[in-house]
Order: sequence, then structure tokens, then C-alpha cells
Amino acid sequence: MTALATGEAWAQDARRVRRAASSLSSADTDILAFAEGVKIMKRRSDSLSWEAQNRLHAQRAEHGNWRFLPWHRLQVAHLERIIAQVTGHSNFAMPYWDWQVDRFLPPWVLDPTSPLYERERDPAAETLDFQKARFAQSRDVARVSADNFDAFCGRERAAGRVEAYGHNIIHMLVGGLMGSTRTAALDPVFWLHHCNVDRVWATWHQKNGDLSYPRPWKDVSMSGFTGPDGRQTGRWVASRITTTRSLGYRYDSLYAPLVFALPPGALSGPPVSTSEVSVRVDADTSDGSVRLELPAEIVRLLREAPGRVTIEGTGVVAYERSENLTGRAIATSVFAEKGRVDLGVSPTFVHFGMGEAGDHAGHDDYAHVFTFDSAVVELARLTTGPLAIVSTAHDLRPEEQRPPVRAVSLETTLTVTEYAA
Repeated sequence: MTALATGEAWAQDARRVRRAASSLSSADTDILAFAEGVKIMKRRSDSLSWEAQNRLHAQRAEHGNWRFLPWHRLQVAHLERIIAQVTGHSNFAMPYWDWQVDRFLPPWVLDPTSPLYERERDPAAETLDFQKARFAQSRDVARVSADNFDAFCGRERAAGRVEAYGHNIIHMLVGGLMGSTRTAALDPVFWLHHCNVDRVWATWHQKNGDLSYPRPWKDVSMSGFTGPDGRQTGRWVASRITTTRSLGYRYDSLYAPLVFALPPGALSGPPVSTSEVSVRVDADTSDGSVRLELPAEIVRLLREAPGRVTIEGTGVVAYERSENLTGRAIATSVFAEKGRVDLGVSPTFVHFGMGEAGDHAGHDDYAHVFTFDSAVVELARLTTGPLAIVSTAHDLRPEEQRPPVRAVSLETTLTVTEYAA
């Protein structure tokens, strides 16, 4: 069966409603089915086994590029159908763990007698306040009302912010098997987590629509997924799975719009000038950091414009992809002589698997996107001297005394707009 035929059949069978994990008890039919499915699949050794799903993710998952969202949407949708098949719960829908709202892991994944329990998680995860811990790492995870395609979904060879700052942080905080691409899919929390990542995408898509996707991304194709009959479902094209209904499911609710996310200049007069600049620098240090100084004319405009100014844009920071890059946290900030603005911290979640030609590409660099906000303007106006973007890869396992990783480059395209006073 081709992916096209499979997709059309799944779209016509849109009975699955994915619900919030926090609203479901251990006695709910979907939780019972999930637990039963994990138990059954762990006993199998064929293409419908639990290990087969982990092996697929370990070898062929897409990370650090714009395939991340569609690839993982397809894997969760296939796993959902497999569990429905092996358990007989025909309408099974994967619950989502809303780590943007819910503070703790669902209690039914913490029960040692449940198939949904994983003993190798970080012990601290059982009582961790994920909301507090996540915001300590990065205050803006996925601004679904504001991010454009590049910032949200990523680029061909760079992770978008929903992956780098939302997805990666949760993998790090749960720890254990979730800390590595080679073992992450063995922990049932992986599927609850990726279900919510997919829900974040569904929210972004509802606001932005199909026109927001560039043609090269729409033509991306992916394969290697196993259907509920144990056979591969063929090659899937990204343009055909931009909506959840195309795969036969929907969410009970999406994220509400961020009512405080006003467009730039909404509280000002009309724009009087716009300055755009693109700059790039190759790393020239061996300490795992890279520094890019903002052009003097941009800094001067931020500081001296008589009216209100805004700064928008995206940047990409790249590091050499190696085993040494695992267990790091890439922190990016704008520094002045006396002060700084943190743009976010992204734990590394690096994929080293090699799929068939045309699937996961083994790029030499690991990169992700960052964005600017109004705090950079305030920093400029309260300080003197140059402003510089600095990215540093901090070691999360300092006890191992590993050598620094090698930064490759830092680049950004930014726009500064001045509004009438």
C-alpha cells in the first residue's frame, strides 16, 4: 500500500481525539490501551515490536532540520495505529503531555507496576516542577502566534525553536533513556511528549496555514514507517500531512492565541525607517564559543532613534557534530559592557543515525535558530559600547572533564524599524 493510499484511508477515518494527559486517570480507555499496547509490543520481536519503533527513531529520525516536525508526526501517527491494532482498541488516540501548562509528569507514568513506568528516568523527574524548570532554561519556548516558518519549523540544516527550546529541554529534564536519540523512544513519556510537540505545530498551522510553508519543504519526503499490518507504508510527502485530519486524528483543544503578542509598532505611529542587515562570523576560538558583534550603525539606531524602535530577525548558531556535543547546553545571549539579554538555552539532542539516501542526512554541523525580542532594545538604550551575540556550549557533565566542543559559525539577519514618536 502506498503512502498516498494510506493517507487517504486514514484521513477518512478521523475518529481519534487526542486528549490532555492531565485530564485522564489510569482507568481511562486510552491510558489502558496505551499501557496494554506497550506491554504487548515489548513481548514482540517483529516489525510491530517496541524495540522496532525505537530502532526506527534511533536510525532514521530527523533532528536539527526542518524535517523534524513532519517526521515525528508520522512516527506518532503510525505508533497510534499499531497500538489500536494489537490491543483491539480501534479508536485509540495518543494522549498529549502539555509541558507548557502541566507542572508534573502524569501520575500513571510514575507507577512502578505500570508498563508506562521507566526506571531509568532521572529520579528527580518524578517530583520535578517541569514548568518552573523549563522556564529557568528558556523563557520563550514556542511563540506560536509570532514565529515565522524559519524560526518555528527551522531550516534545511538548522533546528527551529519548537525543537531546540521546547523539545530538547524536555528530553534533558526527563533524562535517562530520553536523554539520547538512540534510546529515547523506549520511554513511554517520549510519545506523550512528541504528541504535544505535534499539538504545538497544529496550533501554529491553524494560525498560519499552508501558504506559510516554502515549496522546498513541501516537497520533502520521508519513508520507513511501519503500519498496523506490519508492512511499510511507503513514502510520505510533507505537503500532504500539514493538518492532523490528513492522518485521521484531531486534538481536543489547541493553544489559545497569545493575546499579549502584539505586532511590532502596534502602540506607535507609522514606521519612518527600516534597516536590515545580514552578518556572519566563523568561530575563531577553541573554548566552545562564538562571538558576533552587531554592526555599529544598527547599535546606533537602537540607541539614538528619537521614536520607538523594534528589532526582529532570526539567527543560526552552528557547532561541529560529534559525540562530544552530547550532554551540552548551547546558551545564546546579547552582551553589552554592563549587562546582557539571554536569547535562550538549548540542550543538545543530537542524531547520529544514517538513513537511506534522501532521508536523514548526516550533516557535519549541528545548528539551531534563535530570535530577538524587545529586551535587546532596552539593553542597547541602557548601556554603552558595542553589542555582541555570544553563543557558548556549556557542559552538562562537567565531572567527565571533556574537552570543549568546536563552534563553527554564527549568523543573523535582523531588521530594526523606527516608528514616529
